[in-house]
Amino acid sequence: MPATASDMLALGNAMGPGGYERAQRLFGYLTDSSNADGSTALSAAYASVSEAGGPGPYKKTILTFTSLPISMTDEAGVVAYGGSKVYDFPEGNILIHGATANLTLLKSGAGITTTFDGDFGVGTVTATNDADLATTEQNIIPTTDTPQAVAGATTAKGINAADIAPLDGTTTPVDVFLNFVIDDLDQNGGGTLLVSGTLTLLWTSLGDR
Repeated sequence: MPATASDMLALGNAMGPGGYERAQRLFGYLTDSSNADGSTALSAAYASVSEAGGPGPYKKTILTFTSLPISMTDEAGVVAYGGSKVYDFPEGNILIHGATANLTLLKSGAGITTTFDGDFGVGTVTATNDADLATTEQNIIPTTDTPQAVAGATTAKGINAADIAPLDGTTTPVDVFLNFVIDDLDQNGGGTLLVSGTLTLLWTSLGDR
């Protein structure tokens, strides 16, 4: 719910002499549309979002996944690939200061071997049928190996290895995709990965146009 003039007056009075002027500066941040949260369209059964930040420009978004299913498509002789949109930034020019993934993966279905190898990344478009994740499929967290699975389970852990260029969402808001590929020899017919754990994003909206 947006802050009101009554809220600002009450806070100013509580802050004592000079409080109203300080409250005006504070509420300028709170009501700034560039400080808006993002959102996710994922089912609450599979994901939750925690937003922290403000007043001020920095936002910390923590996405927590619980057995989020990622359908893997078999590109014969190449890889199995799949991705899911997990977050929508608000409209604006978005600067991501850092990103960290701490995930576990569990294969589901007979199409993926119990000792599969692969890669994951976080980007602004979904994975396609290339042999590797590249360009905007992994422009937030670059493509990173997943350790060889044991009994169908492994991890996907990664960070942004370098500065992330601002993402222009001033016309169309920027989306965040969690992307995976599985080596061709470790799958036949695709299958499903169940993803649990967290993806953390620290970001700022630089405004809109």
